[in-house]
Amino acid sequence: MNDITPANVRSFLLTKYAEAINLSGRKADEVPDSFDFLLSGIIDSFGILEMISSIEDEFHIQLDMAALNAEQIRGGK
Repeated sequence: MNDITPANVRSFLLTKYAEAINLSGRKADEVPDSFDFLLSGIIDSFGILEMISSIEDEFHIQLDMAALNAEQIRGGK
C-alpha cells in the first residue's frame, strides 16, 4: 500500500486494534481523531513501539522517531 494519508493510517489502526477498542466499551468506527490509544489503555508503552512498527510494515516506510515528539506519537495535536 503506497497511499499514505492520515485517513488510511487511521483506518489501519482502527482495524488493527478494533477488538481491543470494542472490548473497552467503545466502537472502533466511532472513536474521535483525538483518541489516545495509550491513555485509553488500548496499548501500553511497549504497544507504542509495536504500533509504529506495524505502520512502517503496512505502509513500507521508515518513520524518523527523532523528528517526532511524544504528543505526535500519541496522536495529540
